[in-house]
Amino acid sequence: MAANTALLVYADAGPIDVLRSYPVLDKPATRALVERLFPGAVVEEAGDVLLVDALDPPPDIVYVGCFTNLDVVCGWGVVADRPSQLSDEVRHASGRRAVQLVAMHGDADWCMYGAWEHDELVRAFSACPDPGVMEDLGDRLPFEEAFLSAGATGTGLSFDPDELGKAALRHYFGFSVDGDGGRDDVDPELIPMVGYRVVKALEPVGAL
Repeated sequence: MAANTALLVYADAGPIDVLRSYPVLDKPATRALVERLFPGAVVEEAGDVLLVDALDPPPDIVYVGCFTNLDVVCGWGVVADRPSQLSDEVRHASGRRAVQLVAMHGDADWCMYGAWEHDELVRAFSACPDPGVMEDLGDRLPFEEAFLSAGATGTGLSFDPDELGKAALRHYFGFSVDGDGGRDDVDPELIPMVGYRVVKALEPVGAL
């Protein structure tokens, strides 16, 4: 499974618990959500996939899964370089109480993750080798300590952003992109998603 990932989740319940329950897809809600994410766009349905195959979509495709208490979006057009730069339109597109985001890209050796509760940014981190740590806001989480204790500020990094991004993905969403998950992990091969091609957008709301 490719490490490249652009995953945004809106939740009224713990994402891991919902995903473990093999939730039923609300397909009409997926189109409504993608239209809110890309106002003024023309979108075309591009087929159904599973979450395992949706994490690194083409630039003109966004994958969406809407379930009870949870909405899942995979798309490079809805992420930014830093969590704090995520647009208001993206954060508020679903209306759920919590938003969680993990993105990473192997070519740039970059990872980024963030979490909001009731529209308050409670954790934000973004880093790549050059310029180094770009954002580090909020209290660190237990999974971060092994990576960040020796290299959380300044240029250059003492940790592997790819491995940190994978750890963030497991922490927030309960699965591994390496396919080496444990028995209790979420299985992304069982989570349905719907693809939409963004044919024409005035401006992808998450783009810089």
